[in-house]
Amino acid sequence: MKLKGFRNTAKYYWRVWRRIVNGALSRGYIYKRELFISLIRSIYVVLAQIILLNVIFSDTQMYVGWSKSEAYLVIGIWNILNYTSWAVFGINLIRLESSVIDGSFDYILLKPISSSWLASFGDFFIYNLSSAISGLVLVCYYIITNLGSITLVNVCFGFLSMCVAFFIWYSIFLIFASFTVSSPKNGLLAVAKELLGITKYPIDIFKNVGDILFCAIIPLAFLTTVPAKFFMGEISFKSILYGLLVGSFLYLGARCLWRFNVKKYNSAGS
Repeated sequence: MKLKGFRNTAKYYWRVWRRIVNGALSRGYIYKRELFISLIRSIYVVLAQIILLNVIFSDTQMYVGWSKSEAYLVIGIWNILNYTSWAVFGINLIRLESSVIDGSFDYILLKPISSSWLASFGDFFIYNLSSAISGLVLVCYYIITNLGSITLVNVCFGFLSMCVAFFIWYSIFLIFASFTVSSPKNGLLAVAKELLGITKYPIDIFKNVGDILFCAIIPLAFLTTVPAKFFMGEISFKSILYGLLVGSFLYLGARCLWRFNVKKYNSAGS
């Protein structure tokens, strides 16, 4: 019975989100000019990142143990994670602060659906998703330039670990966003954005401190460095299972913090 109830709930949420995405795609078709500008921006993003990496690797073949193509891979994964997360839930959670202040958060609480889910996925921003193409280009560049050593298993595990990274990042972002419900303008969402910025680079640049801090305490290594090492064939499938465990723990913590802060929420009309 519980399994059947879970399936019905999952189908319900999937139908709701599919309608949200369809609405976003319809807007994207109407505002094709904005979508085109977003694609142009993706090209500029890739060019700027390539120029920066060429400056870093101008006098050396390796940097903190990473080659230039491997650095492209890390930034490519970061682009995909960054822009996809902004398209799916990031902007929604950033806007949570204004909805709490003006009282429109009340309508989220009144809907017959999880408030944390609706606050996270209530809209879909296709313009940001199109920018993720810049990351896909860099990841494909790494795959093409390493066809002799990379395997299909590496690629499959790499993309699978990126899905786990997306789950972990959502859980971390939701933890920070939950405090906005009870205390808007606390600046925590800005901290979350800065944390994601750190993952643009391999954690190896932080040496021993990074291994402890970003693997055990704040699991940022799972966002870009771990997926990159899957593509490179340097770690095993156990790391994905460990990442799922970490993500599940963070998600459960985020849900508890969300409920706690919702109880402390003061409606604008009260």
